[in-house]
This record gives sequence, C-alpha cells and structure tokens, in this order.
Amino acid sequence: MNTLLNHSMTFSIFVLLVKCCTLVFFSSGSLASSISIDGSTGVKPLVEALAKEFVKQHPDNGITIGEGLNPTKRINALIKNDINIAMASHGIDVEQITRQGLSVHKIAKVAVVIGVNSEVTVSNISSEQLCMIYSGELKHWQALGGSGLNLVPLIRPENEVDTEVILAHIPCFKHVQVAHHVKTQKKSGHMAKALAKTPGSIGMTTHVRVAQSNNRIKALSLNHIAPSKENLLNGDYVLTRDLFLITHEFPSKSVTAFLNYIRSAVGTDIVINNNAIPAE
Repeated sequence: MNTLLNHSMTFSIFVLLVKCCTLVFFSSGSLASSISIDGSTGVKPLVEALAKEFVKQHPDNGITIGEGLNPTKRINALIKNDINIAMASHGIDVEQITRQGLSVHKIAKVAVVIGVNSEVTVSNISSEQLCMIYSGELKHWQALGGSGLNLVPLIRPENEVDTEVILAHIPCFKHVQVAHHVKTQKKSGHMAKALAKTPGSIGMTTHVRVAQSNNRIKALSLNHIAPSKENLLNGDYVLTRDLFLITHEFPSKSVTAFLNYIRSAVGTDIVINNNAIPAE
C-alpha cells in the first residue's frame, strides 16, 4: 500500500514539474518577444499611439510603456537591459550615446504649443502677452479679447523640454518672475490632463497631446503663426522638439520590427494623424 502511495506521489510530482517547466518555457518565449519602453513622457503619447496599432498587427509582440525616466536613468536602464527602448527628446548628445554601444533613431518632429482649455475663445497670443500672463500681470482672458474666464496659467519645470523650448525662443520669458499662483505640472501627461479639465487654463504642451485630447485642448497661434505642418517645415514656427528612440546598436528582432513599423507607410500615417512630422 505504501509502495503504491509512493508511486502515486512520485507521479504527481512529475506531472507538476512538467506543468511548471512548460509554463516557464512559454512564459520565457513570450518575454523574448515583448518590448519594454520608458523615458521621456513628452515622447510617450506618440509612441503609445504607434505601439497600440503595432500590437494589433503583431499580437505576439507585447509592448509595455513605463511612467517616465530622467535622461540618466533611461540610459542606465537600457544598458542594463531593464528596458529595450528609451524615449528621448530634444538636445540629446548623440555622440556620447553612441559611444556607449547604443543607437539613436529620430522618429518625428513635433510642435511645442501654447495649449489652452477648449472653453477659451482666444486663438492667438503674442510673446509679450504670454510673459505677462506668467508674471501675473494679466489675470483674465477678457484682457486678450476673450470671454470673462479667469486665466489659469500652468507650467512645466525649467529642466523639462517644453519649458526649455519656450525659454530658448521667447526672449522675454527668460526674465519672467513666475507668479506664485502659477501651478507646476511635473509630467507632460499631468499638463495635458490639467489643460483638458480646467476652464481658462493655459500651458505649454505638444501638438500630439492636442491631437489626442478629444478636442478638450486647442493650440494657440503664437505671434499669428500657427503650429501647422507647413510652418514647421519652413521654419516659421520655431517652437519644436525632436522625438527619438534609443536602442542597443544591434536590437532584438521585435525591437527592429517596431522601428521598421514606425518608418512604414502605416506608421507614417499614425505620426501625421497625431500632429507630428515623420523623420526623413
């Protein structure tokens, strides 16, 4: 009886081990084809749009996108293989990155825009007016020809790309003492959500965020120059940022497939439909 019981237990353990090994095998295969992406939150909305459609066509290639990593952490995570792709934007040191055995892929150019809540009736703002808003001199949209809504200015931290672009191209902004009532939005997504839900709000965001806002955010012309594709291409609209993906010099097949998808006709259409200009 004991012998029979021992045989039965041995067989059960054997079956359990087979099941576990099979599970690990398939799980390992799934992980090998998955793609982990993290980095600049300003690049994230466009990459999310591309990833969503890519996964529909390549269901075996899952993609996860993190909540954001600063420049140092994203590169370290990529080198350590904690992620497969790092998102980056504007002013990166390509030479330094390539010396670390990595490759930089420019995927698009996008306008940094002065975004406002959809209830704002103003369609254009001057550089001087923008500076007066953030210094606290202007507090009502009526002063700019709009409705009686209060101005609710929002800003990104100085070391974030959208603010850096504003500082580089709007001279008076360098000298603005930002008023105490101006609220800082730490991440690109936080800014977009605040603009979408706050009547009278104004802040710097990207034209991709505007495209994905379901008409809850609109982009103002700056000094009567709209952030259109034509104005970006001819250089009339100067508030722009480039979007990059960083990979290992010899990326995996799944990462290569995603990069090729971005450059394909379908990927190009997705980039354009999200108010960005595909990289040449």
